[in-house]
Amino acid sequence: MWNGRTDSRPEAGVGGSGMPMRALRRLALVAVVGFAAPACASSAPEGSPFAGDRDVRIRLHVINLNFADARLYAHRSSQRIPLGSVTGKAERTFTLDWPLSLPLRVEIDLLAGGRCITNELSVDPGDVIELQIASAGLRGLCE
Repeated sequence: MWNGRTDSRPEAGVGGSGMPMRALRRLALVAVVGFAAPACASSAPEGSPFAGDRDVRIRLHVINLNFADARLYAHRSSQRIPLGSVTGKAERTFTLDWPLSLPLRVEIDLLAGGRCITNELSVDPGDVIELQIASAGLRGLCE
């Protein structure tokens, strides 16, 4: 059909295949969105702060260089949480739920010796704390 122009382009509202331009644009948009959606739907990488899987625990690694067994308690706010014991000349790791940044104090009760509470330490979720009980006893470790 001749539209009064000298070039052979189709009419403004109709594509080369006879489809209206609006329908072609919509089809092209659907094709682009269809291919892009799977790329955007990939899961968050492990350890991502936005994944909601952050570690809300702390680990307390105790190295007992003393010959005496040590019984340990964690002090958080007004709580006294029994951890367990570490035999003489041994190591042990304790895991505690720790959802907030709170100060931690550790109570150490040596079987054949003294008893003390460590100075306060600011602890965040996910932290690993190492506590070393000296062979000479609790001197220098507690207040």
